[in-house]
Amino acid sequence: MRVSFLLNGDKTTLNVQPNTRLIEVLRKDLALTGARPGCLYGTCGFCAILLDGELSLSCMIPAFRVNNCVVTTIEGFMETRDFRDIEIGFHRAGSVPCKFCASAKVLTTHWAITSHPTPDSDTLNRAVNAVQCRCTSYARFSNAIRYSAEVRRKRLHGRKR
Repeated sequence: MRVSFLLNGDKTTLNVQPNTRLIEVLRKDLALTGARPGCLYGTCGFCAILLDGELSLSCMIPAFRVNNCVVTTIEGFMETRDFRDIEIGFHRAGSVPCKFCASAKVLTTHWAITSHPTPDSDTLNRAVNAVQCRCTSYARFSNAIRYSAEVRRKRLHGRKR
């Protein structure tokens, strides 16, 4: 089955089997290893990507589903100014995620602060619990999200909101 989509800003066309998961295509066919295969059941969050701007779990997406979509992996996201905001926020919070979950925590943070520029406790709770790695404490990850939101607001609006 032929699938065409925009991957990290580049048009990509592949032949995929109907039962192939997106995580497999990203890692094996495209050598994009930032999304990690954890549970492969959609609960751990390690395989997070952005699909048409929404946080999605690549282990749960059949590869054919991304036809005519926009897929952003951590490799592409790291090239954006939004990534720098999050990097600063994580540094300020003293939150250093392990290499296994870092990409998922960054993309989850991006989702949280894009959908809620001033994240409330419910948003923070959902974001922190979206990635099941506890290499950083709940409080540090929560603070990293909060600080990242503050950095982004300052960059976009020039003041605290």
